[in-house]
Amino acid sequence: MVAKKNKKIGLVTIIAITLALLFSMGAYAASTVAHIYPGKSSDTSTSIKANKSTGRLTVECGGPNYYVQGYAKRKIRFWPDSTAASLIAYPYQNRNTSFSAKKGKPYYAEIYAQPGSSGVYGEAIVRF
Repeated sequence: MVAKKNKKIGLVTIIAITLALLFSMGAYAASTVAHIYPGKSSDTSTSIKANKSTGRLTVECGGPNYYVQGYAKRKIRFWPDSTAASLIAYPYQNRNTSFSAKKGKPYYAEIYAQPGSSGVYGEAIVRF
């Protein structure tokens, strides 16, 4: 009788923890990524809606000899998209900056390799 009761309590606890983790990830895990690698000199990520009024742009450069430039952009209908943040990362750097965002509006990441470069790895991440 005691073993059955302990199993039920353990199962209920596991379910409660799992649900709590799933709901908390939904509130904090909004991000989108653009990648470049040898043979690809630019990339644009899919867009995500800002769930906060502040976003974060992270730009990483895996080198070896060239820089990458990353952007956080706000998608706007009928007008050119707006640049919310921009960073340059030199070889083997990881740089971050915050930017103001309009809650509920779509944002995306863009990344470009240094002109004339070959064999560069990089990533631009927009997070909310």
